Amino acid sequence: MVDSKVDSKTELKALCMKCRDANNKPTMQTMTEIKVEEKNNRFSAKGKCGNCGGNMFKFLSKEDAQALK
Repeated sequence: MVDSKVDSKTELKALCMKCRDANNKPTMQTMTEIKVEEKNNRFSAKGKCGNCGGNMFKFLSKEDAQALK
């Protein structure tokens, strides 16, 4: 499992569905242009892949979401 602890000085990493490795698995990439949203008491981050520019999405804990705001 990936460590989901985020502080404001680190970059958010998530799986990019466009950037794939030799085994056709999604790879971890840094997320840019991060927007934190809350729907139905669940926090999420949306952004762009730093490598290919594709859309990325990741669920966050409440603490992580407030650290990114």
